Amino acid sequence: MFLGKRLPAWGETRTLMLLALAVTTGSAPLAWTYMTGNYSWAVAVSSDGRYVIAGSDDMRAYFFDTRSADGKPLWSYATNGYVRHVAISGNGTRAAASDLDGNIFLFRSDGPGKPIWSFRADSPIDALAMNEEGDCLAAGDRNGDVYVFGTASATREYAIPGGVLAVSLSRSMTLSATSTHGGLYFFGEVSLHATYVWSFQQDTSFPQIAMAEDGSYTVAGGSDGYTYLINSSGQLLDRQRVGVAISAISMSDIARRVIAGSADGIVSLYAVGARLERIGSLEIRKPVTSVALSWSGDRVSFASLDGTIAMFDQSLTTNLWTFHSGAIVHAMSISGNGRVMAAVDDTGSIYLFDEESSLRKSRTMIDAVVGLTLTVVCVGSIIAYLVFRQRRNNGGRA
Repeated sequence: MFLGKRLPAWGETRTLMLLALAVTTGSAPLAWTYMTGNYSWAVAVSSDGRYVIAGSDDMRAYFFDTRSADGKPLWSYATNGYVRHVAISGNGTRAAASDLDGNIFLFRSDGPGKPIWSFRADSPIDALAMNEEGDCLAAGDRNGDVYVFGTASATREYAIPGGVLAVSLSRSMTLSATSTHGGLYFFGEVSLHATYVWSFQQDTSFPQIAMAEDGSYTVAGGSDGYTYLINSSGQLLDRQRVGVAISAISMSDIARRVIAGSADGIVSLYAVGARLERIGSLEIRKPVTSVALSWSGDRVSFASLDGTIAMFDQSLTTNLWTFHSGAIVHAMSISGNGRVMAAVDDTGSIYLFDEESSLRKSRTMIDAVVGLTLTVVCVGSIIAYLVFRQRRNNGGRA
């Protein structure tokens, strides 16, 4: 059972009632765990749920087929620095990783585990994003340089003041980035502009951003604790207070929903329209380290500093399952349908949760039990029949 506080909408009564939200309807569908050689900070799951790429401070990137029964990677690649960011295409055919030595690597899922190409920036890479098709990659470094890559090499390089905090890249190759000096910078379609089109400035920085696939709006999480909704012209449409600082954001463009988590342990779910409309909110007592949202919005997940990973329904009212890793969970990623999820933590563990695999195993077990039961019934019936015949042949005597 997941215990938490259900919060009222901001500005309403501040009374917080402690309650048990719901009895967990199932145990965590943990398929496997893989242990790396050091802290694990980054993970990405392909939208189809087939592949996972993860990065570790053992200076390796790991690539997995989620259908593997033993959880061993298809390959791992040694880099020159801590691998803190990874990205993957929707079908997993392309994946990328970056390290704190300034290197960026692009891989193919069907390759031998060596990069198609690599690029060396002048400073550590602190942000990485790939579009759904996997034909465009964006990265940002601590010098404020933003790089955009095609499938072969760097195609454009931009610059923003300060270092790059986060980048977001839409299906339409619309790019935005945020700076350590504050501000959100919108570049539009990367093939059309030589510099950013506009910047959005507030008295805060935006360590978390997510953008609609058509680039029509961006959701930014501020270090001031507000979630901002900004349109493609740079106009602020709405902002909603979550907590003391936004520590994680995830968006479903299809469901038009956003989940935001804060450093003081509040998780809020919003519907995106002309403004942000709060659907539900929880206080989980520990800082939120990562959040994830399925395409349809029917799966909402978050992780906290104490190692708890929780999966909820679309309204944040029913706890579907909970898992305790026992260590800080640094990142999570979820498939499009929300049934496959991966997480990484401070022990160096990579966890794969697969509801579909668990369901298949349950069905197999049920089929086996049913088959065994039928076999026992059949054997029992045959024995009973033979005893009956023996008795009849003996004139009814035992």
